[in-house]
Amino acid sequence: MCTSIAIEAVNHDVFWGRTMDFTFDPFKPSADSKITAYPQGYTLKGLQQEWTTKYAFAGVNVNDSLFFNDGINSAGIVGDAQFLEEASWDTLDNLQQRSLKPIIGEEVVAYVLSNFGSIAEIKSAFTHFGQIKTNYPDWDDADTGIPTPIPMHYTFFDDAGNSVVLEPVNQGAFKIYESIGVMTNSPEYPWHLDNLRNYVQLTNHNLGQQQLNSQLNIKQIESGSGLLGLPGDYTAPSRFVRSTFLSNFLAPFKREQGICQLYNVFKAVTLPKGIEHVNAQSEKCDYTGYWSGYDLTQRTFYVQPEDCPTLTKFTLEKNIDSKITKAISHELLTK
Repeated sequence: MCTSIAIEAVNHDVFWGRTMDFTFDPFKPSADSKITAYPQGYTLKGLQQEWTTKYAFAGVNVNDSLFFNDGINSAGIVGDAQFLEEASWDTLDNLQQRSLKPIIGEEVVAYVLSNFGSIAEIKSAFTHFGQIKTNYPDWDDADTGIPTPIPMHYTFFDDAGNSVVLEPVNQGAFKIYESIGVMTNSPEYPWHLDNLRNYVQLTNHNLGQQQLNSQLNIKQIESGSGLLGLPGDYTAPSRFVRSTFLSNFLAPFKREQGICQLYNVFKAVTLPKGIEHVNAQSEKCDYTGYWSGYDLTQRTFYVQPEDCPTLTKFTLEKNIDSKITKAISHELLTK
């Protein structure tokens, strides 16, 4: 359960955000989600490999690990990981026999943001990667109730609006697509694009009335008739449709309005706690643990947790020279 959306200001600056939806509190002590930044030239020790960062990057990670839910790098690339039931893996031996370089799904966001400066580089590199099936102790120790490896897919945007969707659905190998600016969860990405054809009638203007015959003139009720039939539930297909149309129907906005406009469109897919229990007998439910919104041009992002409307701001500075961590505020700020 997650949604990501990209929108563009009139000057073409890109703003991107995501909801982090799951059945656990991402800020409980065992998960300890917080903002973490690494500088360029920093040695990262992954679960099965070690590498030096080519780009500084920052985002929200879990349990002080290289499992980043979302983040941005100094080249202006932003991206995230989201749940995908159809995701797959393979063994190390099989990947090597297939001439694929093994990568751990939980470390994909950190690996991409620390290594690549363009969407073209990501697309090229991931034709040679395959996900290796292995547990990820830092996540398992977070006591989320969701075992590793986690089935996920990934999306990335740059500050010029270029994009890529990476789905490891071919025995760990990735299928690669260009994004339309929205991603949710299952099914696979092409299915969501086909499903949009079922909503071709949706518009951003009132329909007014329809004269069916000389005696019957059907008039709209108040306003909003152009979106009659927009799905309102919280399944991934419905969130995909809702996010696609609403983000594209936004009025033109200036760049200084970008984060607010991004936040406004996410209101339609943010999932309150309690309305989607996993089954009739369970108290556990999916909900939006946090929302994050990124200003790609300024390399700045904002995080708002479920229990508080306060936004925690972080800017990835050009001169960062050491690892930085920052807690996300849960204090209600008022004037």
